[in-house]
Amino acid sequence: MDDYLAIFETDLSDGEKISRAFDHVTSLYIQHSEKDIELLRAMSDKDALIKEQIKMETIKHIRSIFNDCYKRSTGKKAWND
Repeated sequence: MDDYLAIFETDLSDGEKISRAFDHVTSLYIQHSEKDIELLRAMSDKDALIKEQIKMETIKHIRSIFNDCYKRSTGKKAWND
């Protein structure tokens, strides 16, 4: 949480703060989902596994949409995926 809040205390532009904060939060969700997916595979819980995979892929898709919007408005990628 401290890393997230520290982003907003920097001298970066508002757009860059938003980009970095969004990257930080969504990256954490993806990391958590990857661990959950590994556990669900080990447990052979196919229904929960599918739901978690859908959730993770949705977050990845949202990240790509944000990255495209950011690139179109600033001329540079928000982050490298």
